[in-house]
Amino acid sequence: MDFQAQLQSFLTRVTGDRAASVEELRRHTQGFSMETMSFVGCWRDHERSHRRRLVLRRQPEAGLLEPYDLRPQVAAMRALQGVMQVPPLLWFEEDPAVLGAPFYVMEFVEGDVPLPMMAPGAELPIPDAATRERLAGDLASNLVALHRFDWRGPAFEIFAAPAGLREAAQMQVEVWRGYYQRSRPDPSPMLERALRELDRRAREMTERGPVSIVHGDFRTGNFLRQGTRVTAVLDWELVHLGDPMEDLAWACSRLWRGQTDLAGLLVPRARFVEMYREAGGGELDSARLAFYDLLGAVKMAAIMLTGIRAFADERTDDARMAIFAHQLDGLGMVIGESLGLVPSLSS
Repeated sequence: MDFQAQLQSFLTRVTGDRAASVEELRRHTQGFSMETMSFVGCWRDHERSHRRRLVLRRQPEAGLLEPYDLRPQVAAMRALQGVMQVPPLLWFEEDPAVLGAPFYVMEFVEGDVPLPMMAPGAELPIPDAATRERLAGDLASNLVALHRFDWRGPAFEIFAAPAGLREAAQMQVEVWRGYYQRSRPDPSPMLERALRELDRRAREMTERGPVSIVHGDFRTGNFLRQGTRVTAVLDWELVHLGDPMEDLAWACSRLWRGQTDLAGLLVPRARFVEMYREAGGGELDSARLAFYDLLGAVKMAAIMLTGIRAFADERTDDARMAIFAHQLDGLGMVIGESLGLVPSLSS
């Protein structure tokens, strides 16, 4: 049975309509961490006929965030419906026998994806400053809604809950140290230095403070928009419980602003931080923001090394993983900037 027939069999089972069909199946190459496909699902229930555009996200054989567990992102997306802009999730299938790996199906959401990149000397992806300002404000409001959500309840029992901010920081350092070590690279002096510094800063951090749901990859490139409004926050693979400053630092990271000072190529970093505060984001802590800025650069290096290893081990033939090897030197400069070892990389 080919993939489309398997998907149609799944749709038949979950809708209860023996005549259910799958049309316009497309595979999308955007993104690195999950396989993404779109299709039109057609079925009839006791009330009416449905013809809906849907998106399927499937766990890959080898990817940047392995080992995978789709349950946390599914739990978070379901719990956050109506709280912030999240694509409506319809079905989750854990049995790999159904389509070769666990997957979920969600509603297709209209919108385009602004990208956090630009060629040297080129125009910003969103040229109009007023549009960028209003879009950034809506993005900050979505982030605040996420961080203020009360996660204490059955839906989040599968999440590891840190006791406070210090433990949250230490847990994340260990997560990304693990990715780095499992990729079995030659020792990286810059990464080793950064990890030692993160250990030191985490030990000195207070335990007191808010633990929230953290998206883990909240940035330009991972949301849909129509005009000045966010229509969907995407890519929940790294969701966990931790320090809300982690998301704020990631959204403002050098990784997504190039040689500008614009967070996600939208508004100045200080302005986005202020938007977050104005939307009700609570107390800001510059030391924790600096900690998570450094951790973000280490995280990206660990993700790249994981992809390079998967390609070298022939568990994936995605050439984009191999290209990471040519980007690590530049990432080392970003880590050096966060450590204060190199001058500002801004033009």
